[in-house]
Amino acid sequence: MTNEELLEEVKIGLTEDNNDNDGTLRIKTIGTKQYMLGAGVSQEIIETELGITTLTIGVNDVWNLESGVLKFSPLFNTLLIQLAIKSLPNI
Repeated sequence: MTNEELLEEVKIGLTEDNNDNDGTLRIKTIGTKQYMLGAGVSQEIIETELGITTLTIGVNDVWNLESGVLKFSPLFNTLLIQLAIKSLPNI
């Protein structure tokens, strides 16, 4: 799934019309996706329904940042851990 396709999925998950905010939303979507990849979530898992839900929650968490403050919600972190575990190779 491309970043543009992920952006469209995130926009669907947010309650307000965000067409005027595509640039900002794109940056936050890509940043959150990269954070998830860095945490060990595979690209394939990010593209699942739960992965897109988690990505949307993460983007929502960083939507209204205060200067110098970034905090993902406990729900995002819990789902991120679950997705990272699902991404581990079967042993």
